[in-house]
Amino acid sequence: MKMSRRHDRVPLMADLTIQPGEKNPLRFAGRVFNISRGGLAVFSKYYCPPGVLVALELTVPVPEEGLRGVMLYGVTRWAQVQADGDIIGIEILSDSKAGDYEWFNRHFDAHIRTLCHARYRPARGGRAEDFNLLAAAEDN
Repeated sequence: MKMSRRHDRVPLMADLTIQPGEKNPLRFAGRVFNISRGGLAVFSKYYCPPGVLVALELTVPVPEEGLRGVMLYGVTRWAQVQADGDIIGIEILSDSKAGDYEWFNRHFDAHIRTLCHARYRPARGGRAEDFNLLAAAEDN
């Protein structure tokens, strides 16, 4: 049975720091390689088991601003152990009071559209001109 995702994933390469647990001072580095409205996939040399609350500090390029630090909170949902590190799936917590979630949610479509050349589909209710921008980008 094929599971369908609620949110499309798009590639994004960004550095991040993960802090597992609410009171754990341990922090480790990782690299985001895809992202969606609901979560992100991270490569890290450190294992983080499913079900752990995590604080995420991402450094993302923002058009006309440069690099911006973004603080999000999430829960690890899965992990794949690899020979050279682990791939960790993290669900982003959608609490509008948690870190930069509100900024992330407001700017996700515009930033992802400019950061990658993957097929982009705006959230439900997106404007027709958003699809036209995609088509023009794919033609180039």
